[in-house]
Amino acid sequence: NASVAKIAIEQRKKKAEVVEPAVISEELLIEGVEEPIRPDGASWEPIDFPQVTSLRLSFKNIIEISNLNNFDSLLTLRLDNNIIDKIANLGHLKQLTWLDLSFNNIREIEGLGELHELLDLSLYHNQIEEIRDRLDGCSKLNILSLGHNNISDLRQIDYLRQFQNLRCLCMDANKICSVESYNQHVLAYLPHLKYLDYMLIDRKAVAQAQEGYDLEGITEVREKEQAEQAKQKALAEKQAVIEKLKTSFLDCTENLFEEMFSKEVEPDNVLALSCYPGLKEDYRDKLSEEIKGLRSRMEEKNEVRLRKVTAFEKAVYAAETESEEEAFQSIRDFKSLKKKVLSQIDREDSDRLRSEVDDLVKQLVDQLTGLENHLMANEIQVQESIEEALSDFEAKISDLVKGMLDNSREFFQRLEDLEKSFITGLTEGANSEIESFTQASESAMADTDPQKAKYLNNREEMNQALTNFTDAHNSLIQNKDDYMNNQMNSWNRSFFENHRARQYNRNRQRVMDIRKVIEECRSEIQAASEDGNEYDEGDLGADPYSR
Repeated sequence: NASVAKIAIEQRKKKAEVVEPAVISEELLIEGVEEPIRPDGASWEPIDFPQVTSLRLSFKNIIEISNLNNFDSLLTLRLDNNIIDKIANLGHLKQLTWLDLSFNNIREIEGLGELHELLDLSLYHNQIEEIRDRLDGCSKLNILSLGHNNISDLRQIDYLRQFQNLRCLCMDANKICSVESYNQHVLAYLPHLKYLDYMLIDRKAVAQAQEGYDLEGITEVREKEQAEQAKQKALAEKQAVIEKLKTSFLDCTENLFEEMFSKEVEPDNVLALSCYPGLKEDYRDKLSEEIKGLRSRMEEKNEVRLRKVTAFEKAVYAAETESEEEAFQSIRDFKSLKKKVLSQIDREDSDRLRSEVDDLVKQLVDQLTGLENHLMANEIQVQESIEEALSDFEAKISDLVKGMLDNSREFFQRLEDLEKSFITGLTEGANSEIESFTQASESAMADTDPQKAKYLNNREEMNQALTNFTDAHNSLIQNKDDYMNNQMNSWNRSFFENHRARQYNRNRQRVMDIRKVIEECRSEIQAASEDGNEYDEGDLGADPYSR
């Protein structure tokens, strides 16, 4: 509140004798750590900075923000009451929720675009004039303090409408506060606010501002917002369509016609030709039919691919699970036997029946060796079975992908034929129209359209434009062809590489787990045999196969 601000100002005045600018040193960082508090009460070491959640560097005469690279877990950062003039080097603090930069010399809001978790931002008592488009990355803002700055344009407030979570706003002591309609403007344009300049907002005042203040302006803003929302929704829906097509390797066919006839590709010369609109529409219709046919064929094959992939992965998981369950059961059975034998050894008179004890231990060790051999053999069998299944599945999928590649190749061949037909018709039409235009010019019946005359009066330039047009189309078609082929081949390659890598890592882990269990059991048997210590299952420790 205002009293707190006054106290801060007084404290700053008391510090006025400290004129030497400071940088954020290691000593300042160690001193500034607030949370978490170490259990032993000792100071934090730089090696532990990644664990720090709260850092306070207030009243340190700091001139620039720096040396915060290791504070990956920081939630709260206080840099108030310094002489900082630029917001920088904060983008890596991805988890930051509270940032205090009040009482500095900051002129511009910048460097906050990556602080997506920021809830509370204080830039109180700086030299800021502009807030529009400066906080776009901080969509979760709940509290914003911009009091005692140089904000003079009331329309700056409108920018804050996009922050739907904003509940507390301080603009106190800015020039806009002296505008008579300040309160009404804020309440009309930011109806979600609960507090304005330290005061709780009366909901009746909000309703009145909504109904009676700048209705035309509010209506215009709402219409723009609705238009933008509709645009974003359309983009999202478009992206969803593309993502769905991507699962069938068809995303490059979306907007294909629009790309081929975009302003960057389509030369102005052809727009002067009367034959062009009809040829273009014919191209659109035929291309649409070709794309429709390709999608039908590809999606049918892709459904088969996805079903086969799902069934294969389910079968692999079942084989792995069955093998693990068998291993778990074998280990449980052995541990149960081990417990009985070791308990029996503990009850025997080891001096009188030492040979019997040795026999029991030998039998147990032999059974442990047999268990190890069984588990290893079982793992080898599973690994070989999965590799065999993977190789068979790879052959089947390769055939399926080959069929999809054939569909792709046929589509692009027909597209090339369509392009040849289009450019042939366009070239013939252009030559005919240029000839007619030339004859009309010679007979004093020239076309009065200067734009048409500009392009029909130069045959060489028209022919070059048509050549560039078809070159651009052919290049685009080739790129799309390469893209689709690479998509399918890349998926096919990476799918089996990833599965083999996963099986390799799974096998290594299983072998290590088996060896660990066997060694633990062998050590327990050896210890019981040599020391005669009381057998206690609770001392065995956990292992990856215990259940």
